[in-house]
Amino acid sequence: MQIIKGEQHFKVRSFASVPEMLRQSTELFGESPAVKHRLTPSSEVETKTYNELFKDTTKIVSFLRRNGRRGRRIAVVGENSYHWITSYLAAVSGAGIVIPLDRLLPPDEIRQLLIRSEADIVFYDSAFFSLFTADDDELPSERVCMRSGRLKEQESNQLSDIIAAGHISESDQVDNFNRIRHYDLDQILLEPADSDKLPEDEIDPDAVMALLFTSGTTSMSKGVMLSHTNVCADVQGIAGMVKLDPGLRMLSILPLHHTFENTCGLLVALYVGACIHVCDGLRYIQKNMQEYAIEMIIGVPAVFENFYQKVMDKLQKTGKDKTVRKVRGPVRFLRKLGIDLRKKLFGQIIDAFGGAFKLGICGAAPIDPEIIRFFDDIGVRILQGYGLTETSPVAAGCNSKVFVPGTVGRPVSNVEIAVDSEKYGIPGEILVRGDIVMLGYFQDEAATAEVIDADGWFHTGDIGVIDSRKKCLTITGRKKSMIVLKSGKKVFPEEVEYLFNQFDFIRESLVWGEQTEDGDVIVSAKFVLDEQTLSEKHGLDPADSGSVQKLLDQMIKEVNARMPSFKSIRQHVFSFRGMVKTTTLKIKRQIEIDNLKALMERQKLRWRELTGKNLDSYDHEQDDKQEENKDDKR
Repeated sequence: MQIIKGEQHFKVRSFASVPEMLRQSTELFGESPAVKHRLTPSSEVETKTYNELFKDTTKIVSFLRRNGRRGRRIAVVGENSYHWITSYLAAVSGAGIVIPLDRLLPPDEIRQLLIRSEADIVFYDSAFFSLFTADDDELPSERVCMRSGRLKEQESNQLSDIIAAGHISESDQVDNFNRIRHYDLDQILLEPADSDKLPEDEIDPDAVMALLFTSGTTSMSKGVMLSHTNVCADVQGIAGMVKLDPGLRMLSILPLHHTFENTCGLLVALYVGACIHVCDGLRYIQKNMQEYAIEMIIGVPAVFENFYQKVMDKLQKTGKDKTVRKVRGPVRFLRKLGIDLRKKLFGQIIDAFGGAFKLGICGAAPIDPEIIRFFDDIGVRILQGYGLTETSPVAAGCNSKVFVPGTVGRPVSNVEIAVDSEKYGIPGEILVRGDIVMLGYFQDEAATAEVIDADGWFHTGDIGVIDSRKKCLTITGRKKSMIVLKSGKKVFPEEVEYLFNQFDFIRESLVWGEQTEDGDVIVSAKFVLDEQTLSEKHGLDPADSGSVQKLLDQMIKEVNARMPSFKSIRQHVFSFRGMVKTTTLKIKRQIEIDNLKALMERQKLRWRELTGKNLDSYDHEQDDKQEENKDDKR
């Protein structure tokens, strides 16, 4: 087993809980801006200082601890907002256990997760007004509306009536604790706090702080239990390896319910004294970057890929792409000599992103190393990281001292990572050990025992290699998605998908092993194509399946020639419709494969009839048949 341990490059403060960290930051950065946000994209920007953030958090804590509410389970569901941030911070600051939920889940799945997690209180965004004003006694008995200013007039009046109708005396509340009651968070924030301090001394750092559900259906998703020790260790570990200065302007674009944004984009930001700018929405990213002069973004590969494509399209339209390509090498060489000409030569590119953009942290999925190298050459350092919800979540990453594009660097400070293989360079399962490893899975001791062994190693299910020279970790695939052929040879789909995704007309790809009746395993692929690129760059009519198929055949031939023969793609389909993904834009592999099998069964097709075909045409045939059946019934 190969083991590497994270080094601490920068001094960090000591704290045992989130409220202790928040108090420290408030004392250090009191009047500095902590959060800038808008109620709606057209509203005026509101600025909240660290003092104001702390004060608002104490008000919500006071509300949550009144009438015996302390120690309860508190769900938060909604878009990124100042209200979401304060509700979350209050929930983990001596009020109970926080349950951040994915706002993009269907309402029924949100409902099921609330029931499954046994939530007592829910803070909900205005978009969920109808769900939480329904007379549903299986939902939490106390419901708090965040950002009521976004409600429609009729909904606002309805909320006021519901709150007024539910007003009962303090003693009656205790006697009728299960009675449904509604509150408006804006009104709570107008009330005085019971104390100007957070009850940090009452917190057990090793008790459950947060319950987070992984991607999947409500029955399949695992509930990950994290403690203050887990999360604080990760905040300190990240701060010990990446230099972030007070006042850093960050843009919050990823959903805060996800641990990547929650730990890095919220808690690390508050720890270093940064200012969090809440993005107005994905289509406003570039606008927000320009108006706020954003310096740092935490994102998934799709964000940086989009930035890269916009830059390349602009360079090609202006005819400057060849010039930029030629000067990148010399500029890189001069940097080694201490001469940095990037701002002078590439300033106009950076100006398109607000003129201050200098740092990106990328996680959740692999990113093309060329994108990282390109941005580094023009003045933006993108650090690729790796982790899971179960590791709070960041376990490793490139950092201020170690930067190797194509790898996820080294473990965060005071964390060990191992690759379960005999020697460096040989793939093996990635294991993680340290205070960042979760307490376990909610109500599932068996599943917990399967992934955390007796020596404290968390078995990630990911496959990786450690470079013997630079001691950096590279992710090669998932253990679950690994294809084992009849010969015993192994294929990691992610490696093959990376090769296909280099072609400009491929939006996304999926590779898996299709088992035949005789036990053979066929390496198969599904491609999602870009209609605009096919038309504009390749002169093809996307509706001309024959021409499209010839292009795909040529691509597959090229990719197969670059790999060992056992990895060759032997059957494939294509589509113009995006695949099913998680909120962090990871393809839901099994759902996609199951959907394809269901289509084949429905259409009574075999692979020899389907390979090379456009899946969308079969979906349309099914839609047409359904319409014909409706007409017959009429």
